[in-house]
Amino acid sequence: MENFIVSARKYRPQHFNTVVGQGHITNTLKNAIVNNQLAQAYLFCGPRGVGKTTCARIFAKTINCPNVDANGEACDKCDSCVSFNSGASLNVYELDAASNNSVEDIRNLVDQVRFAPQLGEYKVYIIDEVHMLSTAAFNAFLKTLEEPPKHAKFILATTEKHKIIPTILSRCQVFNFNRIKTEDISNHLAYMAENEHVSFEPEALHVIAQKADGGLRDACSIFDQMVAFTGNHLTYKQVVENLHVLDYDYYFKITDAFLNQGLPEIMLTFDDVLKKGFDGHNFLIGLGEHLRNLMVSKDPQTIVLLEVSESLKQRYTQQSQQCQLNFLLKALALISKTDVNYKSAKNQRLLIEMALMQLTFLTASPDAEKKNDESEAITVIQNPSSPTQAASQKVSALKEPEIKFAQKPTVSFDRLKIKSEFSLNEVKTTQNGKPELQNINEEKNNYTGENKEVLMDDLKAAIFAYADQKQQQGSRQLHSTLTTSVISFEGNLLTLTINNETQRELLQSIKQDFLDDLRKRLQNNSIILKVEISIQQNTTKAYKPADIFKAMIEKNPALLELKKRFDLEIDY
Repeated sequence: MENFIVSARKYRPQHFNTVVGQGHITNTLKNAIVNNQLAQAYLFCGPRGVGKTTCARIFAKTINCPNVDANGEACDKCDSCVSFNSGASLNVYELDAASNNSVEDIRNLVDQVRFAPQLGEYKVYIIDEVHMLSTAAFNAFLKTLEEPPKHAKFILATTEKHKIIPTILSRCQVFNFNRIKTEDISNHLAYMAENEHVSFEPEALHVIAQKADGGLRDACSIFDQMVAFTGNHLTYKQVVENLHVLDYDYYFKITDAFLNQGLPEIMLTFDDVLKKGFDGHNFLIGLGEHLRNLMVSKDPQTIVLLEVSESLKQRYTQQSQQCQLNFLLKALALISKTDVNYKSAKNQRLLIEMALMQLTFLTASPDAEKKNDESEAITVIQNPSSPTQAASQKVSALKEPEIKFAQKPTVSFDRLKIKSEFSLNEVKTTQNGKPELQNINEEKNNYTGENKEVLMDDLKAAIFAYADQKQQQGSRQLHSTLTTSVISFEGNLLTLTINNETQRELLQSIKQDFLDDLRKRLQNNSIILKVEISIQQNTTKAYKPADIFKAMIEKNPALLELKKRFDLEIDY
């Protein structure tokens, strides 16, 4: 039986131009070789499986090749390159610092540095997982690392740069390796599959690339595992089943149910996910990622942020057209909040189900909710004594709840004074004494018919309807401002008395929209708006005995006579 070589070793890059996803590293190293600007020490940092040790070996082979081409690549034909490719070169020395981390191990390494290479110009020392060295070993290595012999080059590799002492960092050229993009990994897996005569579906390779989390070595290992499982034919369904990855179709199905308010379908789908052994937290994270992908798919400029196959990009684009941006933003905020509360929740399944219920009705229109409210109000009517009474009860049930704007029992308005006032529209007084808009022609008018008479009850109902509409859109502060203000209406001048400057600025920001809505509802274009800010008069509180006695005298002058009669020592 022929010995099997895993893909991570069989397809390990032998040249700089075959390294995947690290162009900023390989270009710098090739230019340094071509220009003969080699440092004495390099530090390669980055996650696992991104090519640190591979680049170190290619660098060691290239600097010892006598026939380096103009692009900084080794010839692969000379004796030095052949010995490197066969693993028999004496010019490269690799040390695993995870198991050789003592001072004695570093001393043995320093003793070997003195000997020149037998073939080639340089002897390269690759120390993997260098952060595992002890502090004493680092200190023993400092002098040799800073001033090594001319023929010695050091390459240190680590996944945890922060654990290396600053004195070592200052003596090295530091190269930071990036996580490899999903698309680059998928393309490399496709190249491997073609060479191994393995048929595949592009979505299957994308799932493997995403599961690898930026590490090409992990992707190669998963690829070998999937080939052994599927028998030289990689399908998306088999890959997600074997890797225990939640299928994209679940998220597309649930999102469609969100848009159609299909709560039963959503709950059954989530139950099916749990029955298949998937963790609820992973489902929640995947749903958030799906909604994020829908959001970036709404704009052609951001669709490049999707790390999925072309067929999935089309599905995301189609579904994103059905989703409003407001819904996606609110849904992502809700999922993020649920994610934060997941670990502390006692009933984690209920927490996710509550989030799914809220997401279901995020897309419900205000008109639909209003209809539901009206239908509920109608059902309250029971057993009318006559058709006339039934009709009057039905009409009263559909009316907006009465708002008592002018009733503030805890505030006495005779003790108030006007702090400041402003008009949302420039107001002037005409000859007949009625106020009107100074620049009414510049305002946007939604009603073009004849102005109708405005009744106080109709005006209150219109203001409440506008406030309720804004509350459903998320502006609770505006709803509170309008429903707690004191309202008066004379002629065509609507006056709102509010409490503070913050409320004034809020009304200023929506002035035109508010007026347009009132004019349209009341069918009267002559309505203008004035806002007054009222505060209670400042009263000086009495704290000192003299101030208290003075206040008592103002209420009862007889106390002053009592003070004089008994010669009390109280100054006022």
